[in-house]
Amino acid sequence: MSPTTVSGSLQDISDSLSSLLEHAVSTGTELLQILGASGAELTSRVAPALEGLKLHRSRCGCEIPPPCWMPRELPPVCSHVCAGATANLRLRITNGGVEARTISVEADAGASVNPASLQLGPMQRGSVTVTFTVPASACDRDCTEILIWVNGCNRFYLRWTVCVSRRGCDSCHEVEVGDCPDYIHHWYDHFYCPRPCPSQLHVPGR
Repeated sequence: MSPTTVSGSLQDISDSLSSLLEHAVSTGTELLQILGASGAELTSRVAPALEGLKLHRSRCGCEIPPPCWMPRELPPVCSHVCAGATANLRLRITNGGVEARTISVEADAGASVNPASLQLGPMQRGSVTVTFTVPASACDRDCTEILIWVNGCNRFYLRWTVCVSRRGCDSCHEVEVGDCPDYIHHWYDHFYCPRPCPSQLHVPGR
């Protein structure tokens, strides 16, 4: 083989390698661009889900609720009535246990309760109406807070605020009360401890 032929072959090989390298670099650059765009798009799609997951995890974290013997708070209610008018709050109570139960209701601040107690069988429902009549001499924006207690398997309390308003009228709100033992074992429970109705437990300080 002549020197000229060898030199030509080496040049061809060098040119081929250069072309292959340029092609590899070009392909790699395009791939990086594609991955970069896909990564940005993927991040934009996944980020909200990750944030939602983070928020969800923070909401259902490891916070320990109040002791089971503490009363349970019901959602507060606010009524607006005219001076001299009557506000009504109906409690729709469900006995979610498998035993018959007597459930009593109490209210302060001069509110009346009818009936004062219910005899409910397993899974039965009943209604109790709490009534408060605003004095005719009450001024606009005067408010009265009434504390209501529901005593059954559990002990519930509700803050009912009745406010005087010139645009108000007789009103009636309804609140659902589900009264039943807690049969669910939580991570903070001792698995060997029974969980009867709080009324059957010894409350510290009593």
